Amino acid sequence: MQASAYLLVTSAAAAAEVLQLARRGDRDVSWGEACSYFGRFCGRATVSLALHAAALACFVALSLASAYRVFSKCHPPGVVSAADGSEFEPKHAPEQGK
Repeated sequence: MQASAYLLVTSAAAAAEVLQLARRGDRDVSWGEACSYFGRFCGRATVSLALHAAALACFVALSLASAYRVFSKCHPPGVVSAADGSEFEPKHAPEQGK
């Protein structure tokens, strides 16, 4: 799961860089802009980058929902008192409706 997140982020960064080079060029290395010659490519690359960003947003939302479901089932651990070494559970709010 973590590897797919890294792949999504790095591929989005690479696609954004290629799109920026196509739109603006890089005069330091004598690359001219390409969108005036290949407008169809730039349009498709822009749509592709937007879809990639949407997929990344969905991945983040699914990850957050999954983490919430996992951690909502866990209770915090008990705390050990330093004075007498006894363990006690933290008090939870009473459940409503019961």
